[in-house]
Amino acid sequence: MRQEVIRSSLLHRVRQRTNLVLVSLVGGIFCIFRLTADMRGPFLAELVLPFVLLYAHLALSPIPWQWTGDDEPRAGLGRGFLQALVFNAAWIGLAMAGLFLFAGPPKGGFMDQPPPPPPGSMPPPMGPRIFRPEWTLGMLNLAFGIIFGWVFAEKEATEARERLTADLLRQSRSKALQNQLEPHVLYNALNSLSELVYEDPLAAEEVIARLADLYRMLTIHGKADRIPLGQERKLVEAYLAMEQMRLGERLAVVWDWPASADEILAPPLFLQPLVENAIKHGISPSDQGGTLVISCVKIGPAVKLSVRNSGCAPREGAPRGVGLGNLESRLQLWTEAAGRFSLGSQDGWTTARIEWTQGATA
Repeated sequence: MRQEVIRSSLLHRVRQRTNLVLVSLVGGIFCIFRLTADMRGPFLAELVLPFVLLYAHLALSPIPWQWTGDDEPRAGLGRGFLQALVFNAAWIGLAMAGLFLFAGPPKGGFMDQPPPPPPGSMPPPMGPRIFRPEWTLGMLNLAFGIIFGWVFAEKEATEARERLTADLLRQSRSKALQNQLEPHVLYNALNSLSELVYEDPLAAEEVIARLADLYRMLTIHGKADRIPLGQERKLVEAYLAMEQMRLGERLAVVWDWPASADEILAPPLFLQPLVENAIKHGISPSDQGGTLVISCVKIGPAVKLSVRNSGCAPREGAPRGVGLGNLESRLQLWTEAAGRFSLGSQDGWTTARIEWTQGATA
């Protein structure tokens, strides 16, 4: 991992509720062991110490295993072990030095000095004291830090791989749905063209030219995961120009579209299915035709994209067509924003609307 990824991983790790419960549980076991090992009772500092060290291990011990300098989630076993040995020895050594400098060595229990010999017995031989409590505590923490750090680094690496796999799967499904929608748009455009071939050959010739523009725009859309809504509007305008030739005065189009809406990023083919559905099921079946109102409203991070038509109202319980069904499926796969689709009629108008919040998680 790189430095910025390690920082975000550390913050997530120390705030995760499961990890905090684990620290509390293991620290509590140490305290129970300490209480049972010394009936006289330990000092308050000795009860707090396990929790402090465990929380420090949670925050620091995985770092040397995660430090790779590239996009790999975990260092190799050899490199990771050497980095963990040096890194943990440094911070544990400083922690132990500070602990015994200000608090002194622990008292009571298994760390007590041996009792003096009874009167008249030979004193024990004097010599250098090799095993000291602070050294023992430091070595135990060093070994624990290396193992604990590897376990957590491996856990987070596995979670990162699972997230990557899930994201790739979502992207593949979304791209498949998007690719399914592109020929559907062309198919409906060709249907409109077929109606004009015998009725108005000159208009049909112009529609063919516009159809080439529409196909070019769809090709550009198919290569992008996110596009500005301004590009989507151009595609819709090309589509509406063909429908205008077929429907004539039966189709009136009103754009309620501020200039700032052109810069909003969204997945491709969000607006076109709403417009197509309004014409196909609302305006085209109506003898009088109708008015199409296309609007985009952005308030803070909230975006509302809607298409209203004054033609025929949708039938109760009618199944979703290919375009709207495809759109709803892609909305469910859009994890970068909390989006929803709605369709309803009121006061002679049928409204299809997509709402989402930029930067929110679905």
